[in-house]
Amino acid sequence: MARARQAPARPVQTITVPRVLVIGGYIVLVAIIALGAYLRLLPVLNTIQNGYSPYLDELDPYEAYYVVNYLLQHGPLSYLDLRPPNPATTIFWHPWGRDFLTTELPGLIYTIYITYLPLRALGVDLMLYMALFPVIATVIALIGIYLVSRQISGSMFAAIVSTAFFAFIFSDRTIAGFTVKYTMALMLLPYALYTFVKAYRSMKPLSFLIHGLVVAYMAISSGLYIGVLAISALTMIIYPLVSRREDGSRVLVSTALMMIPPAIVFLLYPMYGPSYIYRSVGGIVVLAPAILTIRYYLLPLLTRKRVSELYLAILIIAGVSLVAMIAIGHLVGGKVAQALGITHVLGTLSFTVAEYQPINPSSLMSYYGMLVMISILSLLYALYLLASRRDLIALYVSILTLGTLYVLTNLSYFLSFAALVMAISSSYFIGFLASSVSGRLFAPRRRRSSSIAPILAIVLLISMILGQTYVSYSYHIPPYRNHLPMVLTSGIGILTPNTAWLDALRWMRENISRDSVIVSWWDYGYWISVLGQRASVADGATINGTQIEILAKILTSRDDTAAKMLVENFRVVPNKTYVLVYDTFVSTRNYVYPLNNADAAKAISAILRIAGYDIDLDIFGNNPKTYENLGKGPQRYAKVVFQDQQASIRPGWESQYIQNMLLFRIMINGIYTAFPGTIFYSADPSAGGTMVDPSDRGNMTYFKPAAIFKSAIASVPGVYDVYVIVFIYQLVGAS
Repeated sequence: MARARQAPARPVQTITVPRVLVIGGYIVLVAIIALGAYLRLLPVLNTIQNGYSPYLDELDPYEAYYVVNYLLQHGPLSYLDLRPPNPATTIFWHPWGRDFLTTELPGLIYTIYITYLPLRALGVDLMLYMALFPVIATVIALIGIYLVSRQISGSMFAAIVSTAFFAFIFSDRTIAGFTVKYTMALMLLPYALYTFVKAYRSMKPLSFLIHGLVVAYMAISSGLYIGVLAISALTMIIYPLVSRREDGSRVLVSTALMMIPPAIVFLLYPMYGPSYIYRSVGGIVVLAPAILTIRYYLLPLLTRKRVSELYLAILIIAGVSLVAMIAIGHLVGGKVAQALGITHVLGTLSFTVAEYQPINPSSLMSYYGMLVMISILSLLYALYLLASRRDLIALYVSILTLGTLYVLTNLSYFLSFAALVMAISSSYFIGFLASSVSGRLFAPRRRRSSSIAPILAIVLLISMILGQTYVSYSYHIPPYRNHLPMVLTSGIGILTPNTAWLDALRWMRENISRDSVIVSWWDYGYWISVLGQRASVADGATINGTQIEILAKILTSRDDTAAKMLVENFRVVPNKTYVLVYDTFVSTRNYVYPLNNADAAKAISAILRIAGYDIDLDIFGNNPKTYENLGKGPQRYAKVVFQDQQASIRPGWESQYIQNMLLFRIMINGIYTAFPGTIFYSADPSAGGTMVDPSDRGNMTYFKPAAIFKSAIASVPGVYDVYVIVFIYQLVGAS
């Protein structure tokens, strides 16, 4: 056979661009990267400007902070000790603790640990470094976007534009303080794509091995590695159908070498394990070489005619079989199943997490519409080249773009990942347009085209760049300007810092025994365990769905039932156990009412549902879930409110069912405790709110106020104050 050196056709001509423009291009690139980094640095600057020291953002980064701190204290191999009954692990998921080796990936942790060591010697604070890490990772990613975009498009101009696209969109996992596994995936993604394109162009086995090493680094850092490995594998599997000539042995060896590094990670790291290869998506490391073995060695033994047709039939059968196995609940679950659009195998918890839901098409087009459109144009152009020229890079761009857009429609969690890929894939079409323009401007006079194509290309380029510039300036840059870490805003989407949560966490550290347990909804578990330094029962790892379900039932039960369940299920001790809930309230001279944008809202959207309550039935009755049927249910738990031709759903505070649930009863009693002489209303009385006055003002037998922290976020003196209020109640007994 001939060697696999069919050069993938580049979508652009080779044109000599004036040196001054090349130098200018690099200056623009550096400026773009610097501005992109500055935007992502703003949360740290905003925090300092408001008089606070830097904090990590959101919730999950505090887990990585805790583990890195542990390694700094106990040595680099101490990660292997983070398994129960090590007391360092029982501060999470009380009483069982957390086995980090089977529930966490160490790539991010060791990357931070190793890179922080020299900074530690200089006195740099770990919290500050981890807050800055996403900014550093973004700079690395932007350089990678430029490199891979230039490889794909062959155009410096297209690569710079693609880099700018991602630099100036809002990507939460790249913002200062949001230091999570996803951050690592975004940093490594461009280099994973770059190493594959380089390997794919040369068909050198060593280059494929390098690509495999980058994917392995991704796999030990984030489950998002599959978005790269699956595309690489599928490209190599389809390659024999497109390539005009290939060396089967070289293709097979290259694919096998690409799969070896991630396979080693799967086999050796406990969170994956051997079963991940034969029972889950990790099987791709075996499946891809196996299919190519069939193509290049088995089929030629059976027949010398129509090998390609027979190979295509095998691929179709294999594809249908895989889809069928996934659809009946085998092979994948969780986010992977959601990404593939297989939702019936998921549990209730998956449907209550916002980022696990399908993306809203109108929101996608409002914020990313231009990027989506350019990516689709790149896809169409790639498909054209694939059909007309069998262009091998066009094959890769087609699979990469089509796969990304499909997954994006099923899973909003994938948005930042998809935005980066779309920024890269857009370079393919932009490179084509740029080649038309450069062919007109920089080619020797005798070779210049006199067609109208360059003019159309200029119009399209200007329209695309100006369109994305407008979208970025109007929608993406503003969120960076005023962003603050979540712990300073209590996670309620406001721009005003408040200290309610910081005060509560400080109180935990300083006022209750170290063996105390704080029970809250799972969202805040990392804050409690790491910043509060006390045990929590659930957190953002969501590794124990059963425990979260029990927690939901506790928060939605009567206080006597809740106390009993806490002792029986979580093995807690009265007087050393506390329940924490929080929300936002408006206080006037005579009454207080809730705004329902924290735990009260989560109770309707998630907690009650996970506890087994049919909230849709409560809202719609036995009718279809349409706007016209809102409020036709019994509304025992949720109340539908119509005002100004708008419908909203809030907790039914007036209902005895709600008033007797621990979560709501703590809030009601807490308001009467924190605001003596006030009246609790279900909503603003002028908007139809009614008085909420349960027996004994919500006092309970088994739970008593331990601490209540309120922090004002808005105020009109003498008229009203808006507070974030954190209620902490102590379990004083059990029936």
